Amino acid sequence: MNFYYKIVLTVLLSITFNKIYAQQDPQFNMGFTNPTFVNPGYAGNNEDDMFLASAFNRIELSGFDEAPISTIINVQGPIDILGISSGISVTIQNEIIGYLRAPGLNLGYAYRRPLGSGNIGIGVSLGFISSWYVSNEWRTPDGGNDIKLPTQENAGVAFDAGAGIFYSTPRWFGGVSVTHITSPTLGVDDNARYKPTLYATGGYSFLLDSTTWELRPMLNVVSDLTQTSFNIACNAVYNKKYWGGINYRWGQAVAAMIGLELFEGIKIGYSYEYMTSNLSRFSSGTHELMLSYSFAIKAPRGIQRYKSVRYL
Repeated sequence: MNFYYKIVLTVLLSITFNKIYAQQDPQFNMGFTNPTFVNPGYAGNNEDDMFLASAFNRIELSGFDEAPISTIINVQGPIDILGISSGISVTIQNEIIGYLRAPGLNLGYAYRRPLGSGNIGIGVSLGFISSWYVSNEWRTPDGGNDIKLPTQENAGVAFDAGAGIFYSTPRWFGGVSVTHITSPTLGVDDNARYKPTLYATGGYSFLLDSTTWELRPMLNVVSDLTQTSFNIACNAVYNKKYWGGINYRWGQAVAAMIGLELFEGIKIGYSYEYMTSNLSRFSSGTHELMLSYSFAIKAPRGIQRYKSVRYL
């Protein structure tokens, strides 16, 4: 690792252990395919009442040793609970930043009902977030020490919660949510504190040629009330199976995205992100992969009877 890489990595890790944060939750360019991990109100909002399993993996600032890696696995789908239309979700996440490991687990529930020409989901998520440091060999680029860096292995676990509302119609959607409502605190000397983060998203689908081509512009705003990030994206979708587009994170990065449906219900996507800040001089970009699978869960049928005229 050269000197400049050490400087940048040390700054990123120092931010993680300070009580002042620039960004806490990883932002996925292709998160729009299943935003349940930031908005539990989306749970169950799938076509044909199918369940959806999604996996996202993001390698940020590639070219750096110990570059940040973020992984999220989510399964969500619609169910009926005592005749109440609902959605449920399970989210497993993990972040690796240098010596830091930050896994977490959330269970979500959404109350769903028709509203106007679409459907609305109101959801909550409950779970935990944790962190630990796998080494006590932290050093600054000049080989010295920093009081903000841990001097020994340390671990912490904290309760985490979120809430959200998501509304969708065949042509447009919109949602608002908040993560880390409980401001979970963990880590060395309780210095790692997650601030509540607000999300607002919206998008529209324009039919360009019957039902063959669609243009889907989207807007996503993320804020922890200290810093705000604006994301503008647009995807072109062909025959509901192939898509490609761009995503611009205001003042931070621009990304290209492509995806397709490999088999019935199985989709894959890839995104390459180029940073527009000075960090682009030291990094070869950010790579992101998405894999999803739609499937049906059939409830067991009741007592079945078989009748044949042969035995009547």
